[in-house]
Amino acid sequence: MKWFRFLGILIGLSIAGYLLHQVGWMAIRNTLEVLGWGYVLVLVYPVSWILLNTAGWRTAIRLPFAQISLFHLAAIRVAGETFNSLLPSGYVGGEPLKAKLLGKSMPVPEAMSSVLVAKSAQSVGLVLFVVLGLTFGRVTGPSPLRQPATLAAVFLLAGGIATFTILLTRRSFSRAGFTLYRLTRLSWLEKQQEKLKALDESIGAFYREGKSRFFESVLWHSVGWLAGALEVALIFYLLGNPIDWRQAWFIGAMAQLASVIGLLVPAGIGLYEGGHYMAAGLLGLPPALGLSVGLVRRMREIAWDGVGLILFWQLSKLVARKPMPVRE
Repeated sequence: MKWFRFLGILIGLSIAGYLLHQVGWMAIRNTLEVLGWGYVLVLVYPVSWILLNTAGWRTAIRLPFAQISLFHLAAIRVAGETFNSLLPSGYVGGEPLKAKLLGKSMPVPEAMSSVLVAKSAQSVGLVLFVVLGLTFGRVTGPSPLRQPATLAAVFLLAGGIATFTILLTRRSFSRAGFTLYRLTRLSWLEKQQEKLKALDESIGAFYREGKSRFFESVLWHSVGWLAGALEVALIFYLLGNPIDWRQAWFIGAMAQLASVIGLLVPAGIGLYEGGHYMAAGLLGLPPALGLSVGLVRRMREIAWDGVGLILFWQLSKLVARKPMPVRE
């Protein structure tokens, strides 16, 4: 894993370096200087999608346990997403941490179940966001969806998420654990069987009792992705180059697709910025401006990673003392 992480960072930094060389640092610096104090708005804006996605997560919790405070849940989510950003496993690296922190407010199987169901709902929302964003974008040339590489990436993303969602409903964890135990005869795997069965039971109970809650969670997360696209429009406006919502959605979709393609690259370094660069060019906008927007969003992400680490430290102390408060 250390070698994968090192390779991912090396690839990402190489891509970022190539883009900086192509565009020129002076052009990017001039763009960023225009932003000025408007960067404060960029730093605060993520609160919007944090709360939207947290609402989606809370909807993925079974009703008997869903009364946890939205703000405590949001703090846990920010801490977990920080580790998603920092770990080479990318999109899912911080999910066990979320379950661990939430496990003080409810049974651990229920906490892990909610994390998995919410991740599935968020991923479904991501597919909708990417496909619709690439469809609505008015590019100067052929639509990216007509390009074989883009189509393959979207189909692989959608297929992977569909498979993951289906497996969640088929008692896959206990079955996989039992199969591995039969093959390896490891005593540790045998001891995990009851936990895996409890996890499967919790997931199954959620889908039996509240299918509508899953679709509600997808809706919350989809709106959260849209809020991220509006951040793109905000940054372009602050830079003195306003764009419409279609262009913002298209750029946000390209950036997310590029980031997901590079899952082995921590935080999608280079690929995320490259998505902004390519999208701007396809829309007939200056590529340097697109890359600058990508870098502004990257700096915002780094700032929120700092917030996430602070929240993780505070939540860890709170978990050691007492369970998290639950809303009445």
